[in-house]
Amino acid sequence: MKKVTIQNSKKVFAAVVAASAVFTTVAGCGSSDSTSASAANTVSEDTTEVADTETPKADEADTQSEEAEGSDEVKVYQIATEGAYAPYNYVGEDGQPDGYDIAVAKAVDELIPEVEFTYQAVEWSSIFAGLEAGRYDLIVSQTAKTPERQEKYLFTETPYAWDLGAIAYKAGRDDIKRLDDLEGKTLTVGVGSSNASFIEGWNEEHGNIVNVVYGDGDINKALLDVQEGRVDATLVSPVTAKLTVDEQGLDVEFALRDDEEAQPVYWLFANTEGNEELIPLVDDALKQLIESGKLSEISKEYLGEDYSSKEAIDARIAK
Repeated sequence: MKKVTIQNSKKVFAAVVAASAVFTTVAGCGSSDSTSASAANTVSEDTTEVADTETPKADEADTQSEEAEGSDEVKVYQIATEGAYAPYNYVGEDGQPDGYDIAVAKAVDELIPEVEFTYQAVEWSSIFAGLEAGRYDLIVSQTAKTPERQEKYLFTETPYAWDLGAIAYKAGRDDIKRLDDLEGKTLTVGVGSSNASFIEGWNEEHGNIVNVVYGDGDINKALLDVQEGRVDATLVSPVTAKLTVDEQGLDVEFALRDDEEAQPVYWLFANTEGNEELIPLVDDALKQLIESGKLSEISKEYLGEDYSSKEAIDARIAK
């Protein structure tokens, strides 16, 4: 039998099937309530002895059934993703989360038979609050490791993608090509995002020369704000930004950031005992996907290029 457990204690489903020997009518009465006990008073001594000999077999069958269930338990973990950061994550035509992040999670799920993932799209501005409130177990949404996050959450050791950073600005401007050029200008970033964490640290080190404003993390809104002149620039992944610009015909250009190399992104988990057990399984599955070339295939399918490893990005930049 299979026992399914949802990790954050919202629901617990159990299917219990006990196989036992066929009992006499008296044996059945011997295991029931006070009404049945009354009926048992009319039973002969010989029949009572039969019931007594059958009862241990029923107990043994129950024990065997419980052991069988425990050996075939499937734990259900709920994954949150932003759902507004295509092609990494978005909501498909069927209303369900899709994209590179979800495709990787599904491939990992296939490699861990004792685990099942479910998915939900959550606005970035509230995604961490939902994790802390226990509405889901983990986040698969292009999250980078930061010192602040590592104090509160758990991460996989194995990255599942590598990201390049870029500055997006209105097409035709020639005064923004690097971070230093943002002095005295307004930059928008998603609240709580890795870009927000980065620019806050960078800005502090450089005398707070940039006026940082915060949005909800929706790349479409941020790029539209840039085009319409409500802000001067935003920090983006060139993969996501180029797709959005091409699809919506936005008048926006990009410059690769001059301050960093490709950065790894990871699965992020609530700090729970159940997740501590899950993380090694996910790490092992991700390593299998990398070694088999499957992760590279998923990246090419959803992102157009191989962003599954730093080596793949470095080789492409070197050309």
